[in-house]
Amino acid sequence: MKKILISFFIILLFILISNKLILSNLAVFSFEKWINKEIIIQDFDISYKKKKISLKNIVVRDSKDTNLDIFTAEKIILNFQPNSLFTKLILIDDIKIQKPVLNLNFNFSNKVENSKKDNIGIYKNIEQKKNPKIYPKKIIDINFLVESLDLEDFKVNISRLDNFSEETIVISKMYFRKFGNELGYQHYKDIFKIILIDIVMRISDQELKKIIKTYYLNQ
Repeated sequence: MKKILISFFIILLFILISNKLILSNLAVFSFEKWINKEIIIQDFDISYKKKKISLKNIVVRDSKDTNLDIFTAEKIILNFQPNSLFTKLILIDDIKIQKPVLNLNFNFSNKVENSKKDNIGIYKNIEQKKNPKIYPKKIIDINFLVESLDLEDFKVNISRLDNFSEETIVISKMYFRKFGNELGYQHYKDIFKIILIDIVMRISDQELKKIIKTYYLNQ
């Protein structure tokens, strides 16, 4: 039964790969479900010959508040190994993100109990750890490995809704190697944490810095 399901999955994957429009829509839909956010991409191009995926004018928005852009990027380029799409480990040679902008909103009001909020759901995930979800066992477990990641001119806009303060941080360049969700390599969640630590170290608001360290980085 398991072999039949795997064979069906491979055939379905081959059909999807042959149709770039279906594949791009499926990829965006899957990523939206994964991060629970709305994703808009102006141009999604796949070249199997060049082993490259090119995304232009990317926007990630809150699924509940579509007026707020959480993340934007001018261009994202992925160089990948097409043959790995038929395996349990998808290999990505490198990812380059040009002019990424991250908009972070925090609300740490003391007037209402359990009012600590942010627009990317980090604190919500911390709370959910107390009652973790039980996910069904995967029939096919597909992992990924990224050889390298480049972030160019990374801009972070930080707003506090409780005291109306705003701050912009610019990180000239960040570079990471060998990460994903494959056993034996650095997990992609650790990359997010490294980026957050770098951002926190640059924040001038000492109170905000202390709150983020307490409720985000110590988890």
